Amino acid sequence: MSPHLLGVRMDGATHQTRPCLPLMLILFQLTFFQSMGFCPPQCVCETRPWFTPQSVYHEAKTVDCNDLLLTRIPENLSVDTQVLLLQSNKISQLGWELQELTNLTELDLSQNHFQSIEDLSVSNLSRLITLYLEENQLTELPDYCLKDLENLEELYINHNQINLIGPRAFSGLGKLLRLHLNANRLSIIDPRWFQDLPNLEILMIGENPVTSLQNLNFQPLGRLHSLVLAGMELEYIPENAFFGLDYLESLSFFDNRLTEVPKEALKNLSLLKFLDLNKNPISRIRSGDFKDMLHLEELSLNSMEDLERIDAGAFKNLPELVKLEICNNPWLTYLDPDSFVTNVGSLKTILLNNNRLPMVPQKVFKSLPGLTEISLYSNPLRCDCQNNWKGLSSLRLIEAQATLCTSPPLVSGHLFQEIQGQAWLNRCPPLIDTHSFPAQLHLSKHQLVTLTCHASGNPKPEIYWVTPHGERVTGSSGRVRIRPEGSLQIMDTLEEDSGSYMCQIWNSDGTDSKSVVIHVNGTQEQEVGSLMMVTKRVHSSFVVVEWKILVGSGSSTNVLAPAQWSSATMRIHNPHISYTAKVPLEIQEYNLTHLQPSTKYEVCLTVSVLSRPSQQSCLNVTTKEPSFSITVAGKPVSIALSAALASLIAGLCMAAIIIYAGYHLRHKSCGHSLKKYMQRASFIPLNEFYPPLINLWEAEVEKEKESSLEQPTLIPPQEEKTFPTVGQIDTSKTYMWQP
Repeated sequence: MSPHLLGVRMDGATHQTRPCLPLMLILFQLTFFQSMGFCPPQCVCETRPWFTPQSVYHEAKTVDCNDLLLTRIPENLSVDTQVLLLQSNKISQLGWELQELTNLTELDLSQNHFQSIEDLSVSNLSRLITLYLEENQLTELPDYCLKDLENLEELYINHNQINLIGPRAFSGLGKLLRLHLNANRLSIIDPRWFQDLPNLEILMIGENPVTSLQNLNFQPLGRLHSLVLAGMELEYIPENAFFGLDYLESLSFFDNRLTEVPKEALKNLSLLKFLDLNKNPISRIRSGDFKDMLHLEELSLNSMEDLERIDAGAFKNLPELVKLEICNNPWLTYLDPDSFVTNVGSLKTILLNNNRLPMVPQKVFKSLPGLTEISLYSNPLRCDCQNNWKGLSSLRLIEAQATLCTSPPLVSGHLFQEIQGQAWLNRCPPLIDTHSFPAQLHLSKHQLVTLTCHASGNPKPEIYWVTPHGERVTGSSGRVRIRPEGSLQIMDTLEEDSGSYMCQIWNSDGTDSKSVVIHVNGTQEQEVGSLMMVTKRVHSSFVVVEWKILVGSGSSTNVLAPAQWSSATMRIHNPHISYTAKVPLEIQEYNLTHLQPSTKYEVCLTVSVLSRPSQQSCLNVTTKEPSFSITVAGKPVSIALSAALASLIAGLCMAAIIIYAGYHLRHKSCGHSLKKYMQRASFIPLNEFYPPLINLWEAEVEKEKESSLEQPTLIPPQEEKTFPTVGQIDTSKTYMWQP
């Protein structure tokens, strides 16, 4: 063999040879090109891995001419070519160029300039399995347009401008498994299209302006496994729209206009495993919406701009449900404790991040024994309801470092996991979500309006509404009624319905209220004054405040009498104490007691006026240093000095009595013992020396037990923090100060 073809090394008597690898590579490529035929300029010709629609691996002779701005098919292609890639060119018509490529199994003509399916000369490509025609300018699929592609299994004709498909357009495609018709201009889905597609398994027909489906719309597709109806304009799904889809496993309604879960239509999908309802204007997941779906494994309810609540019984008898996504719903504030009932024990993952959920009811955790992980980040989490979060102790918290407390203010911004188990945060008073509670609504006459009032709290809060006329609404019948979930519904609105409506919520731990003003038929908002509150007196243990509402401007002001209020509440708060009390409507000043000396408090008064928005005025006040003087009949008296003098006098008197008695016994020898003397003498009572302040204290404590004023909530002491106990003293009386 020639030394030019072999590497020869001479080492005396030893001869060693090795192949010249670059040269052999060239020989291999020459042999390959001879078998492939001519490789067009700038194209890449090589053998590449190729997978069938059933994911079977093959090696296919491939000619890659993508992204070359070609205007026609390259000539002299090898008859052995199996995969021809012509994506992203400027080809608008096929002629005789493909007539000899009888072994072609995949043809990619996507992102070209084809305007008519008749411009594709593919009638002889009987072995073609996959055809890509995406992102062209096709407008119509006439009858029998692809009838010669009898072995075609995948047809991608999405992202065109197709507005018309003939009833027999897919005739001859009996082996087709996958059809992509999404992102065209179809306004209807004709069941006749599918009569020639008995083996179809995947249908993507979303992103078409279809507003409704028909009954039996997909009946011929008895073997369909996956149906994507995303990005359409569907508003309603008929009960029998999916009849005949006995093997459907995956269904997507992503980005449609459904206002409720199409539960009746879903009943026909007995083998459904994956359901996507993301990005639909569904406002409420109702009882029974997901019921008896025996094989459902994953359910997505994400990105719903209108979703506000999930009712009791929403998820029922879902024995194979493993993953539930309820994320990115900006108005979702309520998850009913009984949302999960009966046979949902297989659920392992629930994603609740990026909602407005302040808490997840403890009963939810008890209903999901198989739960292993949960996400709660980007929610306004309440960390003062620790009894409610006990079910989290055994779960993995997804994105734990991003899961923060929002309330109460003392722990706002702290890691949620760090606060878990703190017994001093067990109370859970009601809290209305202000973001879902509008300040005003402008309506026309004869409308139906529903006012929602979403609140968190444990125990579950009770609710009632107060109308602008001061009437309390509690019934579920009549023109103005309360719905079972607590929202107020006004049927056939009238002008006299205009005004301020207050939602009042309470449980055993506290109360909360919010108001909304309704204007019917253009009724104007009445002139709203400003609420002004000032401190009248500040003491070490109490503060007296007063207020008034001024209407007008400049020197002309009108004082709005409290009698015109519909309600008034006073709230006092600092990091260590917080409580709310109702204020009688006939007063204009209030005495805030049970305060600690030298402590800063925020005091807020909230009033609601008929037919006007509620108003609030807040001020910060710091109590005085501890003082040993108190007020008796309007005159200061030093108790400390009085006590000291009284003690001194009492001591001197007792000493004098003892000295006198001893001296009398010793020197007079009159035979009377001290005991006998004390029996004869009238003993000076102790209360002559000490004022009866202790008795007064005890009497007032008994009175306070009967008082209806709500007592302050104090944070119990912890190991690191110790707060003094605040005595409950009525500061309008006279008491001895206790250091």
